[in-house]
Amino acid sequence: MNVVETFDLVKVFPGVTAVDNLSLVVPERNCFGFLGPNGAGKTTTVKMLTGLTYPTNGTATVFGWSILTEISKIRKVVGYMPEFIPKPKGKALDLLVSLAGLNSSMDKQSLRAQARDLLEMFDLWEVRNRKVHTFSMGMFKKWLLALTLMGEPEVLFLDEPTANLDPVGRVELLDLIKKLGRERTVFINSHVLPEVERVAKNFAIINEGKLVIQGTMKQLKETISGGTYTYVVKCSRPEELRGFLESSEDVSSLALEEGKIKLTTRNPEGVWVTLNKAYNEAGITVTEFREAGQNLEEIFLKLIKAGEEEAG
Repeated sequence: MNVVETFDLVKVFPGVTAVDNLSLVVPERNCFGFLGPNGAGKTTTVKMLTGLTYPTNGTATVFGWSILTEISKIRKVVGYMPEFIPKPKGKALDLLVSLAGLNSSMDKQSLRAQARDLLEMFDLWEVRNRKVHTFSMGMFKKWLLALTLMGEPEVLFLDEPTANLDPVGRVELLDLIKKLGRERTVFINSHVLPEVERVAKNFAIINEGKLVIQGTMKQLKETISGGTYTYVVKCSRPEELRGFLESSEDVSSLALEEGKIKLTTRNPEGVWVTLNKAYNEAGITVTEFREAGQNLEEIFLKLIKAGEEEAG
């Protein structure tokens, strides 16, 4: 099931098209990485999906409800954590209950019980009576995530959730987000690609308001590689193995680097046949044969550059 779908979504501000005919598909119960440079249109997209701004053209659905005509239903099942928000004054527990109560039909006792569960989950129960504006940024981000979870939303929209956190705080928050993605859909806006790669299963890349690509990491790698794969081979006698591989028509190129062979191929199975041949005929034992795939940041940069060259 697709939780979020957008159909040629457009948002125009005076002098700029922030979102340009964007069509996305977001599956349920996973962390979805919505990636792009600053100013690419990520926040504007989320604001349209959560009813904070109205599209100029196109439409979108959340759980099948239209953002044009059924936004009140959507707001009951989504939680939105913005990138920037001033630290409010008030005690951590009391604020969770009072702020969540503004948009919830739950009674105060139920809200207070839920707030306790969340503060305990995020290791903030011991500071429940401390004023939020005195929290460190790491504590505040966890408290803000707890507020986003009040009312048990089925979809979370997190806008640059790790912004302004130190390395320890980033890891703690990402671990929490990854756990949340096992139970609900978590839509993450970010330009910090290694962090999103750590938690997300599906991705979309946007630039200048336009969709560049979407899919799983495997699909993104296949698109950028054009069907050519890079492998690293480690063995007992690399110079001899090199001779076997150079004679194989399945190897497009190879190089010996620091005792390992790095090769490209369009047919990994054919390369494996050659490795078996080297073992059977010469007793060369392969101890490592792995794909040296590109990471998300490399894919992102290549796709963005390719798009800019095409537009130019």
